[in-house]
Amino acid sequence: MRWREVVRGSVEALKAVNLSSCRLALQKPEYLREYLSFCVRKYDELVGRGLLTRSVLKELRPSDLDLLSVPARFQTGGGTDPREILTLAATTRLLRPKRVFEIGTFNGRTTAIFILNSPAETEIFTLDLPPKGNHLHGYLSSDIDLVKDRNPEDFLTRAGLSGRYQQIYCDSMQFDPEPFRDTIELGFIDGAHAEEFVRNDTMKMAVMMSRRGYVFWHDYGGRGSFQPLSKYLESLPIEIYRVPGTSLAWTAAAEIKKLAPGPAESDLLEEMKLRAG
Repeated sequence: MRWREVVRGSVEALKAVNLSSCRLALQKPEYLREYLSFCVRKYDELVGRGLLTRSVLKELRPSDLDLLSVPARFQTGGGTDPREILTLAATTRLLRPKRVFEIGTFNGRTTAIFILNSPAETEIFTLDLPPKGNHLHGYLSSDIDLVKDRNPEDFLTRAGLSGRYQQIYCDSMQFDPEPFRDTIELGFIDGAHAEEFVRNDTMKMAVMMSRRGYVFWHDYGGRGSFQPLSKYLESLPIEIYRVPGTSLAWTAAAEIKKLAPGPAESDLLEEMKLRAG
């Protein structure tokens, strides 16, 4: 699959090529992919390709006096960018969710955003692969690199936030959402980016969400290896939007609940899987 990713990425790079990208390729080639991805994503947003653009903050109606809390150093490789961090922080602050669930802890900095901007009584859960013994079959090469570089608990421990969240170590494909059914008011999906994993995480988040709140996906709008993720989100039969100027997609909890099977259906699907396996 590696060569397919390279070919697809090369095609998208040709679409976005310009004098600046040529200079960057010569001077700092390690940043070329990030630059081209940004250009293509921004172009699609401006011409109206893909999900409709809409800010979740318009629904939440922030005032000039609403304040946010973010770490001074919140951006590291593989994570959310400043505008995405501020969007998530503002949504958390204004929504005041009772329960938050994050799929994909990575380095814990987005987890910190949820902690710092939610009421003290908010329950925050973050799920990531176990530290050892992971089977990464079907993962994109970029996700495999992130799994190797992740350190879910270090930042949160140093920030003194250890007691404010619950870390769940589990492959999301094996994770059972039923104990959380209808209780989550803010969801964030940023796990593995291959389509089968995004579909799995989306359906399980649909089970967990209450009727109030919002769900966000990270890395929407990517081309190349992330294109299946974008196509999947665009195919969902619900109202789903992109946050302007970011790679965040979002929907209301009431919308994603339309995708959730009922408890009886979940049991039947599980039984069918066991018989097939």
